[in-house]
Amino acid sequence: MKTYPRGFMPLLHGTLLTLLGSGLLLAPGALQMRLEWDMPWVLSSGLRVWVAALHALSFLLMFALVGALWTVHIRTGWVRRENLTSGALLLLAFALLGLSGLALYYAGGERLPVWSAVLHLLAGGALPALYVVHRLGARAAAARAWPLRCRVQATACASTARTAPSASQTVSTRP
Repeated sequence: MKTYPRGFMPLLHGTLLTLLGSGLLLAPGALQMRLEWDMPWVLSSGLRVWVAALHALSFLLMFALVGALWTVHIRTGWVRRENLTSGALLLLAFALLGLSGLALYYAGGERLPVWSAVLHLLAGGALPALYVVHRLGARAAAARAWPLRCRVQATACASTARTAPSASQTVSTRP
């Protein structure tokens, strides 16, 4: 991800950790409210509002970051056919989290809020594992891209380093 500004990856990781941390804090309350489970610990109602606001705000930032990833990283990976399965699963998890999160707030009836809470918790729990698998696949793809001699003498083979595809190899957004 060399085409992004220097602070992009720390912002992405910080946002993911904020989403995960706030989601873990909100999970016992969601299980208690939606599934009517007796939980040994839940956030107080005043603190729950602030943590939910932080969770929603970090989701909005994550949504913008996924949009930034779409412009270069996702399209390039699609053209190169690298990490397609793990990348598609990550995008699916983010889509499910976004839709189920909206359903948590706005869904009516008796069954839909319960199913959206279960789906949201499952997708949120799977997201860290999906991200790790995606990163490990990226490392494996990078290792395959470099010949063995370049791993030994990285400075001598700097000119053979893999770069972003040329404009003719990328997906066009023009009609």
